[in-house]
Amino acid sequence: MDHKDIISEEESQALRQPAPPASAGQAASLTPAGEVQGLHADHWERILADRAPALESIAERMVSLLKATGRRFFRNPVDVVAHPLRSVRWGAYARQLPVPCSLNVLDIRPAAQKGLVSIDAGFVFMLTDIFFGGDGKGQRAAEMVEFTPIEQRLTRKFVEALLADLKQAWKPFLELDFSYAKAETNPIFAAIATSSELVSVARFGIVIDETEHAFEVVLPAALVEPLRSMRDSGQIEGGSGTAQRWRSRLREDVQEARVTMRAVLTGTQVNLRDIALARPGDVIHTELPASVVLLAGDQPLMEGTFGVFQGRNAVRISKPANRRILGVNDGRAKDN
Repeated sequence: MDHKDIISEEESQALRQPAPPASAGQAASLTPAGEVQGLHADHWERILADRAPALESIAERMVSLLKATGRRFFRNPVDVVAHPLRSVRWGAYARQLPVPCSLNVLDIRPAAQKGLVSIDAGFVFMLTDIFFGGDGKGQRAAEMVEFTPIEQRLTRKFVEALLADLKQAWKPFLELDFSYAKAETNPIFAAIATSSELVSVARFGIVIDETEHAFEVVLPAALVEPLRSMRDSGQIEGGSGTAQRWRSRLREDVQEARVTMRAVLTGTQVNLRDIALARPGDVIHTELPASVVLLAGDQPLMEGTFGVFQGRNAVRISKPANRRILGVNDGRAKDN
């Protein structure tokens, strides 16, 4: 079939032309009821290009806060990934939940609404395994359809810590209190909306050893959608506010870097003749200094005293060796 049978050349040219500018007297409001609203071809491009600064800011704050929470629960620095927010009807979301799944219902005040934190069985197993000293790489037995009391307890502790982060992330926009209500494994008893109502699903992944373990925060769309038109108050501050935010995030990430430290107990100078004439049993005299310096590479970091702790050589830290580089107050360097 020729394309001209579907659309004429004049219609094709009209669609490719840019939208005419609005006149000075033209109102920006919606078209009155009963009248046809004009829709130009680039309308969909404008929708796709639209951003939600408030939701992006909340996601960024959650990523930063979850790094600290994950470090507490998994005993190692973790990376956090925030997936794009998606909207889905509650009935469709509940049908695709895995079995078993830890469904943690939330009370949201003062909005008088409910939310949900959905955690699959693999995440619960990893959380429990690492708590008891494992590496979290094993697999939960397939025949276990119910969560054990210790799994339920650890999951609740993680969810409560997550809710504190969620409250902090939302604070610049809405003062909400997220509190733990109950835990279920059946979506029927954990329903936070009717089957046809829309919910917003925010998926976060905690990356450990290049493996992502994800959980989802489900909130009513009526609570989330109004934020699409809001802007982050921090963005209004301009370049200085953005730079300060990046400095804080960079400082936090750098402080998670692993550093190999070494200590040189003492040293002395010996000429080459004495070394050449040395025989087994000869003694090189040295003196143990009052303090020992801990170094990262060639950079001195800490000073302390040498001793023994639990049968192993150890250094008791007494003070920073270089306060300008090490800094104080969460890594902020000061000149002394």
